[in-house]
Amino acid sequence: MNFSFDEIRIVGEVASTGNHQWLFSDTLFQTIAIIPLGSSGLVQLGSTQKILESTEILEQTTRALQETC
Repeated sequence: MNFSFDEIRIVGEVASTGNHQWLFSDTLFQTIAIIPLGSSGLVQLGSTQKILESTEILEQTTRALQETC
């Protein structure tokens, strides 16, 4: 995956602040969610469809991945 400087900045921002980012684009990946997982790092999810920001998706993803770490 090729990262632009903005994407690297956003990933760093999520890692340092602990606040998620939910981004929209008109490229192949129309939705990108970057979700912090505390000391375990973060996860970046992408979709080829626009998906509205969802607290439920954030909570389910965080819970599922923290249980496996």
